[in-house]
Amino acid sequence: MAASPGPAGVAGAGAVYGSGPSGFALDSGLEIKTRSVEQTLLPLVSQITTLINHKDKTKKSDKTLQAIQRVGQAVNLAVGRFVKVGEAIANENWDLKEEINIACIEAKQAGETIAALTDITNLNHVESDGQITIFTDKTGVIKAARLLLSSVTKVLLLADRVVIKQIITSRNKRLTIYNLRHS
Repeated sequence: MAASPGPAGVAGAGAVYGSGPSGFALDSGLEIKTRSVEQTLLPLVSQITTLINHKDKTKKSDKTLQAIQRVGQAVNLAVGRFVKVGEAIANENWDLKEEINIACIEAKQAGETIAALTDITNLNHVESDGQITIFTDKTGVIKAARLLLSSVTKVLLLADRVVIKQIITSRNKRLTIYNLRHS
């Protein structure tokens, strides 16, 4: 099952093709073909891009480190709120509960990993110039970011399935009522 294209074929940067039990492939070639999912992910992508693209100097000023930590914490807090909503959706939709909960657990773990990797309280290497020498695990942040984006995307797509199911159910009820009144 491929995600339906948005208006005028608007698409992201990879492909969502059916392969897993949920019908979504979560590989490095992820393409988001629904505009609502793409628009929902933009703020998260922006924050993660900020984290990953910080200058690769081994010495960073305290101000830079604090900014990186704030972004890491903001990502983790946003993911926590997102996971609560995802879990609520899962609890109301037993047919997708397991898939949504797995994706929520992955998102939560990724958010916590990003927060831990950007936490400056674990750094103790102050140089004579007042800067801190760190060896950031950029690869770890990138891996966590990929997991986060794929799991958040999966939750959003599953939530879209719930909404579509609700729309179809509502339409069918209205058609049944209409047919009963006009028969």
